[in-house]
Amino acid sequence: MDARELFEQVLNGIRQDVKMLQENRGVTPGLAALLVGDDPVSQTYVSLKEKDCGKVGFVSRVYKMFDYPPETREKEVLNLLRNLNNDPDIHGILIQLPFPDFVNREKVFETLSPKKDADGLTPYNLGKLLLGEYMFEESLLPCTPKGAMKILEHFNVPLAGQNAVIVGRSALVGEPLRKLLQDRDATATCTHRHTKDLYKRLKEADIIVAASGRPPELYQKDSFRLTSDMVKEGVAVVSIGVRRDPATGKLVFDVDFEDVKEKAGYITPNTGATGIMTRAMLLKNTIEAAKRLTAAQKL
Repeated sequence: MDARELFEQVLNGIRQDVKMLQENRGVTPGLAALLVGDDPVSQTYVSLKEKDCGKVGFVSRVYKMFDYPPETREKEVLNLLRNLNNDPDIHGILIQLPFPDFVNREKVFETLSPKKDADGLTPYNLGKLLLGEYMFEESLLPCTPKGAMKILEHFNVPLAGQNAVIVGRSALVGEPLRKLLQDRDATATCTHRHTKDLYKRLKEADIIVAASGRPPELYQKDSFRLTSDMVKEGVAVVSIGVRRDPATGKLVFDVDFEDVKEKAGYITPNTGATGIMTRAMLLKNTIEAAKRLTAAQKL
């Protein structure tokens, strides 16, 4: 399930929406990204997202908050968020995770305006998802789960009645994806380090989403990697989790793609799938936010 063609389709649709907003409302969508920590992988992601903004005609701003010392950084982040919440030229705000320990994540996401929550992670937007009070295309849903669902939809992977097992239960990926799958009538479960008979569950799954991303999430090993002996013939596999090996510095993905693809009916490659669709959904959320925030203007 290579998503590069789907990625371009989504970007083309966003370009059309940008043109409409510019011509009919005099508005160019703006996305602001906050780098709270100095994690090198996060900086790479934000750089890619900045380039994506250029591809679709967004205004892009990047704020490197790690230039502030630890003792004042949280205050500076909160002050900047309040300003961006009221900035008419900014329609989407991305707060790049992870945070350093000295910055209170709860305070940050409670300060971020739900109307500009480009990653769909404020308590308001997550609550709307939990209650089922959302529209899949238009609502500000968490980007990685939304991108994974778009891939499954694009490749016509059966969902209704299917047994879906998600490795990982984070608020960023696992739990939102479980709800989205459940709302498409799959029977979805998030597994974690205390799950009993995990490998039996994986072997019986019709759909497996590997979203651990860091050790240890799978409890009988130091870290998790999905291999062909863990899955049944014809399974649909979505690879999301990735971590950097501290010994080699190389990226390690949750799925051994070359091994698992021999048994899978559907499988995402480790690159060119969920990662790029996460970026696409960030742009999608931002354009939807821009439409709503400028809806009072005459068409």
